[in-house]
Amino acid sequence: MLRKFGVKLSEDDKCLPEHNSQTMETNEKGIYLAGVVCGGMDTHLWFIENSRDHAVKIISDIKKKA
Repeated sequence: MLRKFGVKLSEDDKCLPEHNSQTMETNEKGIYLAGVVCGGMDTHLWFIENSRDHAVKIISDIKKKA
């Protein structure tokens, strides 16, 4: 699905999606990532405890652009 949207993925078997870790925005403007999807095929890297700030980063970036 990410490829269909134009999000660049790493060429290895992890398929890590390209995104700005400060804003969570991908290489495709307006498409943001949050939670386990940030880890590509390594979904075990992300949990509620270490990804809860994703929403705050996303909302902050959207507000700055509005």
